[in-house]
Amino acid sequence: MTTSLTRRNFVKWGTVAAGAAGIAGFTGCATSSESAGDASDAPAASGVKAELAETGNGEWKTAPCKYNCCCGVSRCLLKVYVEDGVPLKIRTDEAEDTIANPQRRACARGHGQISNMTSPARIKYPMKRKNWSPDNPNGDLRGKDEWERISWDDALQYVATEIKKTYDTYGPRSMFGACPDGVFSEDPIVFALYKLGGVVHNNAGTVSFGSWAVADTHMLGGWCASAGPHHLQMRDCELHVLFGCNWMANKAGNHGHFIDQSRKNGGKVIVIDPWLNQTAQALADEWVPILPGGDTALSLAICYQWIQDGTFDQDYLDRYCIGFDANHMPEGVDAKDNFKDYVLGITDNEPKTAEWAEPLCGVPAAKIVELAKEIAGVDKVNFFAGQSTSKIPAGEQFVQVFYTMALMHGGIGTPGHYMGWKGVNEGNVGALAAGSALTPELDLHNPLNPPGTPIYMMYPIPTFDVMEDPDAWDMLEPSESWKNILDGEYGRDCWPTGKRKLDIHQMYYGVVQNSLNQIPNTNAGIEATRKMDFVWGTGVFFDASRQYCDIVLPVCSYWEQGGQAYSAEASTIFWYDAMMEPSYESKNLNEIAELLAEKLGLDPKEVNRASLEERNFRTVAGATITDMSTGEAKPLLTLTQEDIDEFGVEGQPQEGVIPFAELKEAGIYKYPVEEGSFIPEPFAAFIADPEANPLNTATGKFEICCPTLAYMINSVGYSTISPIGKWQIGDPTQGIGAQTDEYPLLLWTPHSLRRAHSLDDNVYSLREAFPQECFMSTVDAEARGIKNGDAVLMTSPHGQVLRPAKVLPTIVPGAVALQDGSWTRIDEETGIDLGGNPNVLQAPASSGGGSQSWTGTLVQVEKYAGPLELVPDRECPLVMPVGIEA
Repeated sequence: MTTSLTRRNFVKWGTVAAGAAGIAGFTGCATSSESAGDASDAPAASGVKAELAETGNGEWKTAPCKYNCCCGVSRCLLKVYVEDGVPLKIRTDEAEDTIANPQRRACARGHGQISNMTSPARIKYPMKRKNWSPDNPNGDLRGKDEWERISWDDALQYVATEIKKTYDTYGPRSMFGACPDGVFSEDPIVFALYKLGGVVHNNAGTVSFGSWAVADTHMLGGWCASAGPHHLQMRDCELHVLFGCNWMANKAGNHGHFIDQSRKNGGKVIVIDPWLNQTAQALADEWVPILPGGDTALSLAICYQWIQDGTFDQDYLDRYCIGFDANHMPEGVDAKDNFKDYVLGITDNEPKTAEWAEPLCGVPAAKIVELAKEIAGVDKVNFFAGQSTSKIPAGEQFVQVFYTMALMHGGIGTPGHYMGWKGVNEGNVGALAAGSALTPELDLHNPLNPPGTPIYMMYPIPTFDVMEDPDAWDMLEPSESWKNILDGEYGRDCWPTGKRKLDIHQMYYGVVQNSLNQIPNTNAGIEATRKMDFVWGTGVFFDASRQYCDIVLPVCSYWEQGGQAYSAEASTIFWYDAMMEPSYESKNLNEIAELLAEKLGLDPKEVNRASLEERNFRTVAGATITDMSTGEAKPLLTLTQEDIDEFGVEGQPQEGVIPFAELKEAGIYKYPVEEGSFIPEPFAAFIADPEANPLNTATGKFEICCPTLAYMINSVGYSTISPIGKWQIGDPTQGIGAQTDEYPLLLWTPHSLRRAHSLDDNVYSLREAFPQECFMSTVDAEARGIKNGDAVLMTSPHGQVLRPAKVLPTIVPGAVALQDGSWTRIDEETGIDLGGNPNVLQAPASSGGGSQSWTGTLVQVEKYAGPLELVPDRECPLVMPVGIEA
């Protein structure tokens, strides 16, 4: 066979390879094999055959790996060999590897990016559903219909006409934007909708961050204020206690490496998690199995044991904290409502003993006492909690207890003593940041989001006290958004306006999110989508959200744009090149936004206020380096007039720390740090002089009793919490204490090495390496006659999923796991999801400060005896749009 390739042939070749397995279970969505032909000569899943070696005609370029693997605290370097516009091979960081400044090595997901970017799941052309027309949308066929290729002009005209019809008939509150708001979205298309009057988003939630955001703000003085240690600071710790942390998978990058280095430096590692996860297997000295959602009860029992033994730091609590005991309470709060008396059972006649906690967390009482004594016996302890530990109903209560436990141990703000949830904080020593591609003056504000509206992720609940007009805003909380659309209302009766009416007629599925797949209650989402007058989307891949649209517009991937700097965590800044030309007829979002604006009769330059070149330049010119010991920030990159001219924009030369050419050549710049470098401790100024340097809380101290937090959470009405951390059943239909004979098992949804949320589920090598399975304990499997590999039906009150069982002795009995992000694939005859998406099973109510409280969904698992057949993930074809050529 020849190894001479054009780029188009290469992409088609990859399509043949990946789609050779058969037909998917959709009426109108089949595998690429229907039109791809014989795959006998197809390349391996990595995207190229071994004989496609370097010929000397290509070059190594830096590719972006911008996926949100870990909510912005780990990024890796990809170097890709490109020949004649074809990406052939991937390498990663091969620079000097030191403890202080380690390599940023790519994980399995990064190494699978050639297959991802040349996937048969790429949306190649503008297309519409075969049975959709403006006069008869046939919405019940969404997700089942065949497709037709159409021109860009026709596609944009259809979309513009339907947008105008909806806004003219029902107004802007009838448009639902399944994409982030404004600058956060990187999607200028939504700005066209803002010019027409606004969009209803479902951004009144944290999605990734659980219940930490609002609690951090009021207990500690700022979002993410817990600020865990730099990885060099971690080496001072004698013990690392990790609640629900699986950094080997969901933070990939260097997080596991950092824990390993700390362990080699003498620190012991204890992992508390429902299963012996990858991190526990590789790095832990001890694994403590726990029921999903049991962390609050366990932590309370640890606090109880410390109080009984007198092994907590009373002096630290007296000086730096408020609310621990009756003698140190916030002004205006009854002294009897202190944390210590609650834990001892003085206020509720229920001492939070190890025996009390055992049935609530699944950890034997003797083990709880042993664990409490072990932690108390160590001076320098690093308390980490995974984000999902707080994704339980009223999860702020766990956050309160977790921080209280760490503060009771004492020393927070001094070397070796830490508490946090977001991972290792490389920004403690210094921070690198790329400039914003869309600076605030270029942002178009959503008219439906006035001051006081929830701030996506950061402070995701309404602040009614600052709203001039409580009727002026519209934004949904993600967990209930599909149900809200179906019910025609959202909110709570306690709101100033009461529950708010909702009348959605059109949906836009933006490229940045796969909302139909990733928002809980997928079946309700499908039902709501099918009821719309019109549904359209932009996308790179034909994922679940795009499959249920009427019109789909193909978007370039990051690999096809390039010429931009980016950063996601403080220690590293990257530059990435364009790897290849835009695939088929895909366009970048800026161009699509301008073309759509023209069809809508808007000024394209008012909708897209900066060209792609201008945006790219802003990321470079605005890049900064900050020394955290002084707080001084200065430009990172020296730019010459020649550099500016290459971008084709106007700008001023500037002096920085390194030449721009150096970043372009290496593709990466790491904050310079060495062993022995001075690294400021989190909260250091406050600890040195709490009176002179108070925290930004109501009392200026760590608030163990936090009335402001309770007031804000309770004002929204999703949950009712106490000013102190307590155990409660936050939702009688979910979590520990709510199990029934019909649904006796607790579901939790860990991250998979196969995906970054839902991204990469189309990469066949990853599908083979990390199949989507129902993880269950040997105890629960044997009780149901289930053996490893059996097809099992997972059932909740909200849906059903069919998956192979992964039976393990290393999972706590009473709980099952299904990893997040697998693409939905509903069998229309039975309603069963064959793709393994846990959001088919999960439909939690809105909770606390807008947290998605998935953890602890009640399910049953049974051996499947029905007619459906499960195909191994490696052989299971990707869903393809029937009627569209490969």
